[in-house]
Amino acid sequence: MSESLLPLLSSGLWLAVLCSLPVLLIAVLSAVVTSWLQARIGITDSSLPVAMRLVLGMVALFVTGPYLVAKLVVFSTQVWSALPNLH
Repeated sequence: MSESLLPLLSSGLWLAVLCSLPVLLIAVLSAVVTSWLQARIGITDSSLPVAMRLVLGMVALFVTGPYLVAKLVVFSTQVWSALPNLH
């Protein structure tokens, strides 16, 4: 494996974590809050937490989307510019 490929792979993995983190955090937090509210109020509907995670996950993608796309564009530019130097 080429020495110049390892930093690209490492930054690609960190970028994957960065891109998935906002949606995962919002989904987990909304599930905890919704479950707590359901337990306090006594609602037993199981579709409410799923709907809340879906809606809040889409909102998180809408809010953080431009930042994440900009990061992906920078990474893909780095990868394409490093391709001719790989052996």
